[in-house]
Amino acid sequence: MPIERFIWTTHAEERRTGRLLDRSALERAVRDGHPERRINRGKADWRVDGLLPDGRHFAVVYDRPDRSTARIVSVWDYP
Repeated sequence: MPIERFIWTTHAEERRTGRLLDRSALERAVRDGHPERRINRGKADWRVDGLLPDGRHFAVVYDRPDRSTARIVSVWDYP
């Protein structure tokens, strides 16, 4: 079942806005990248990485509380 809904933790939203990351790009990365996701060993179950149009790489870590929902736990960018 595809991801239809996103829940953002306060931490993830603060990280996203502080790094000027586009919310829709991050959600699209989770939706499109979920089939190739990697296990995350931190406070979230899964991780996907992506590339923004400006050339920045980013990571999103998230959980799936149910089959149609992703709960974004944290995001960051890196060179």
